[in-house]
Amino acid sequence: MSDRLTICACRWRGLIPPERVADLAEQAQREGLEVEIIDDLCAVMQEGDEATMNQIGEGKIAACHERAIKSLLAWRGLQAKELINLREGFGHPGPGNDAWYPTIDKDRCTECGKCFDFCPFGVYEMIDDRVRVTHPANCKNNCPACARNCPSEAIIFPKYGRSPINGGMEQEENALRVDHSTLYADALRTRLMERRNAGTPLYKIKK
Repeated sequence: MSDRLTICACRWRGLIPPERVADLAEQAQREGLEVEIIDDLCAVMQEGDEATMNQIGEGKIAACHERAIKSLLAWRGLQAKELINLREGFGHPGPGNDAWYPTIDKDRCTECGKCFDFCPFGVYEMIDDRVRVTHPANCKNNCPACARNCPSEAIIFPKYGRSPINGGMEQEENALRVDHSTLYADALRTRLMERRNAGTPLYKIKK
């Protein structure tokens, strides 16, 4: 067992109280562990370099719900040695502007591909008949619609407010009807706005 502890402070969303992070770091240091506090474990797992991710995966990790962290690590081919749930009992103070980062619980996923068919942002791909999160940064921030659309409750947004979408085991999330037409219309408006802001013409007139 590594003598290293990585603590996710979830700094941009405030899902984990700072005092809880500080208390755990102090306790771990008293026990002789090397402690590193990072701002956003989701971002590191999906954007960090291989050496950093392997170092984190070799030790203990204190973050949010265990199912969410296991799925984040599995996405990079890592398996956690020990997980500490810092989020238990704490809610969601409100949506943030940091990246949303979906991940998939492969213990639940049936590879049905509904998320791939549903998502208008190109977050998912089907590779060898298995669904993969290939472009997590494309995800529309604060939108858990694909998770609500998943028949196996396999899609996890670690930064979401309620279970089971955030990786928790409780059934806190009331099933809300997904309005597909509204979601796609909103996606189209977002893309058109991005093209207009970039100065890209929406159409070309042939001469």
